[in-house]
Amino acid sequence: MGEIIMKQRKYERADFIQENCEPQRAYYIPYDSLEKALEGNRFDSKFYKSLNGEWNFSYYQRDIDVPMVIEKWDKLTVPSNWQLCGYGRPGYTNLNYPHPIDPPYVPDDNPCGVYMREMELSEEECAGEVYMVFEGVSSCFELYINDEYVGYSQVSHMQSELNISRHVKSGINKVLVKVWQWCSGSYLEDQDFFRLSGIFRDVYVLVRPKNHVKDIEVSTSGTEINCNYEFSLYHDKDKIEGEFEPVLWNAEKPYLYTVIVEQAGEFIPIKVGLRNISVSEKRELLINGVPVKLKGVNHHDTHPQNGYVLSDEDIRHDLLQMKRLNINTIRTSHYPPTPEFLNMCDELGFYVVDEADLETHGFCTRYGGVGYDMESGEWLCQNPDWEKAYLDRVVRMVERDKNHPCIIMWSMGNESGFGDNHKAMINWTKDRKDGRIVHYEGAWLGGDEGVTVISRMYPSPQDIKDNFVNKEGETRPFFLCEYSHAMGNGPGDLHDYWELVYDNPSFIGGCIWEWADHTVIEDGKCLYGGDFGEETHDGNFCCDGLVFPDRTFKAGSLEAKAVYQGMMTEYKDGELTIHNRYSFTNLSEYKLSWALDVDGVITDKGELNVEVLPLESVTVKLNPNVPDSCEMGTYLNIYMESADDIIASCQHKLAVPVSPFKPVCADKVVIADSEGNSIDSDKLPEIIYISAGESSVEFNTHYGCIQKLERDGRLIIDGKAELSVWRAPTDNDRHIKDTWGLYENNWSSRNYNRLYNKIDNCEISDNVIIVTGRLAGVSRAPFFNYQTEYTFGNDGSIGVKLVGDVRENAFFLPRLGFEYRLPKNDETFTYYGKGPYENYIDMCHHVMVGMYESTPSNEYVPYIKPQEHGNHAETSMLNILGMNIKSKSGFNFAVSQYSSQELSTKRHSYELVEDEHTIVRIDYGVSGIGSASCGPGLNEKYQLDDKHVEMEFMICG
Repeated sequence: MGEIIMKQRKYERADFIQENCEPQRAYYIPYDSLEKALEGNRFDSKFYKSLNGEWNFSYYQRDIDVPMVIEKWDKLTVPSNWQLCGYGRPGYTNLNYPHPIDPPYVPDDNPCGVYMREMELSEEECAGEVYMVFEGVSSCFELYINDEYVGYSQVSHMQSELNISRHVKSGINKVLVKVWQWCSGSYLEDQDFFRLSGIFRDVYVLVRPKNHVKDIEVSTSGTEINCNYEFSLYHDKDKIEGEFEPVLWNAEKPYLYTVIVEQAGEFIPIKVGLRNISVSEKRELLINGVPVKLKGVNHHDTHPQNGYVLSDEDIRHDLLQMKRLNINTIRTSHYPPTPEFLNMCDELGFYVVDEADLETHGFCTRYGGVGYDMESGEWLCQNPDWEKAYLDRVVRMVERDKNHPCIIMWSMGNESGFGDNHKAMINWTKDRKDGRIVHYEGAWLGGDEGVTVISRMYPSPQDIKDNFVNKEGETRPFFLCEYSHAMGNGPGDLHDYWELVYDNPSFIGGCIWEWADHTVIEDGKCLYGGDFGEETHDGNFCCDGLVFPDRTFKAGSLEAKAVYQGMMTEYKDGELTIHNRYSFTNLSEYKLSWALDVDGVITDKGELNVEVLPLESVTVKLNPNVPDSCEMGTYLNIYMESADDIIASCQHKLAVPVSPFKPVCADKVVIADSEGNSIDSDKLPEIIYISAGESSVEFNTHYGCIQKLERDGRLIIDGKAELSVWRAPTDNDRHIKDTWGLYENNWSSRNYNRLYNKIDNCEISDNVIIVTGRLAGVSRAPFFNYQTEYTFGNDGSIGVKLVGDVRENAFFLPRLGFEYRLPKNDETFTYYGKGPYENYIDMCHHVMVGMYESTPSNEYVPYIKPQEHGNHAETSMLNILGMNIKSKSGFNFAVSQYSSQELSTKRHSYELVEDEHTIVRIDYGVSGIGSASCGPGLNEKYQLDDKHVEMEFMICG
């Protein structure tokens, strides 16, 4: 019997990473004049030839089908991902590999794209050294020039540079690039994102003189600048000579110098920021000797139309939006970004955790779900055959990005276990001694060996307090590389984390997961995992951004802005204390002001002309004209403004007595049956009628609730206003919705979404109807015993008082309150409460109590997967479509054009069908949002778990 020999393709070898590629160097673009170098626009350099644009393209489902000669070509724009251009289909998976886990082998049917174009070079250009640079190709490629093989490279998110000098000629040159969807490197690129392929970053040619500069390394030590070449120093376009007083770089004031290296007719600019990174004895992160907190976010390269492709304009927009949200730190999850991204971070001012293109999270699932079973010895980080590939990924990142002042940490990758290959990466990075922190969260699997920061993802605030910030004998700072998973409506726990950050010097901050929702837009519809026919996918888990796909803000975005703001205040007994949480900025650089809000009207205001030095506090006298009483509330608002935005705000409730409601008069209230006869309380009809002045009410005694209200001939309430506890599950409810109830699963635990309302008694006494009842989920025991008292007044007002008790062992409720159905309308309504954006008990620092206007359609929040939205807490008054609700104790409300069932059962927002009514919820309470989509469960203090309930409000006439 003959021996079977398996052929291993070169891209399936763990140790075959590059062939005929240049050693990685620092990123730079050479220019042909000093003026152009100082301007820094790479497209103006005569040495730089962009190959972006239209290429010929041919796609093959299997690489073995690629013919020797391709006769038919399509057109494809570079950069792009071919799945978004009609070749193959996108696929989304979080940790599951999209192919079998059999390293280093990939499927035999390996899709392949072949790119071809021509480029023209002059005789003078060919006389020098000619390089072709690829900034990003997924997953690997071969380059051919004029039908001659040049070289090979992998590592999708890293620059590859090939010397093509001996392959080119003066005149027209043929460029052909063969790109494979998968290679051995794909096992190291199992990140949580859409799996896309192709040339997705810039491609260009550098034409350089024979004796050109190779690598440039610029380092700073305190106030010194060192370079491995002679250089000139500039600020803006002014040359600096002799001794000078240096200005240091930090993310608040990103002061940059330009090093110019001149050689062989080239002028090479390197932006330099003078800054020093250190750790104090208190485990604080110090930038230039000053404690700094990292107010961060994780950033993927994602675009709803263009996939991995971000233009320079896209990048700048992302960064400016982050600035508007008071974000100062970016973790480049989970791969190095484009060079232009880092250039802009240097310029605009961000601290960057630069992360190697490395993740093998899917190994947790290789036997169906084994977790981080490091004792198995089967992880690639433990396999010496893969050490070269691991080291390559950190070496190329560090060598490319070493000159950027914005980078304060090198990260060894993400969720890849921990083994000797990681130790080799860590040791190599530390041996460079460039002063930066060495990060790898997965080092916890090895006792945090080697790393210079303790990093974790998704611990609860209590876990952090108990185990990390005051750990005995620990000298390294503590950092959350991922926290507060921002999926859908949320996150709702940011403030709790930052109370700990500010209270503990060793807790240096963290990065919210993550910046933007990942989605693919087709025909105007936002699609996610499972919408492309994938064999394996993770649904909408990719829709987990702090901002929407188009980078517009959500309530969660604004909550981050509020929690990350640089000013906090306290007010007591006529004294305002202002805390400056910036490390390098005096608050006098901003406009500070105050306003007194009484019942939604500004009655007094002024400016605060005060200087508050960085990280210090100042107390000033402030005595606004506070009234003796008010109807709803009195608040002192403090604002900090830049030229075009309010960048910080604080609100303080003042202890001003609130006027009570006027007594209800009932001598003209008529309660009768359908024929106008008086009611026999011992034998109530199902429907009774209450009239007072211009108001008439239909009350259903069988269901124990108002079912119709008309006032002045206008229909106000049009349907049974019953008690309910359900809300459409948010993404952050994903681990408790099975307990609360699911429409798609009759075996869910509590069935809060399918209620029986058992009315035990309904009695009438004068102008009062008292209903006694119980709520129970279908097939479950009652969990709520209640009594509701309806009081009807001469002026048409209706007092509603709910008193009840929740069963002691009942699971906490999504919400509890009344759901009113009003005639369909999109008229403006007003409310006095927290606004103008949606808010919840644990996500409310971005809003203030005040008087606001809205419409039912404006209250809708278009989360990609429909879910609960639009709540407003601490409300005292709501006037909507003729129904004016007031309460001294306050309530939550939400207005929606969609039923909770509709929001619960549809997978996409574009599938929603509006209800025939406008739905208004008036709630005693609503559970918080949290971030349990990938994080700790909802904190008990934000769970609606009250065992005794009292709620009172008035529907005014």
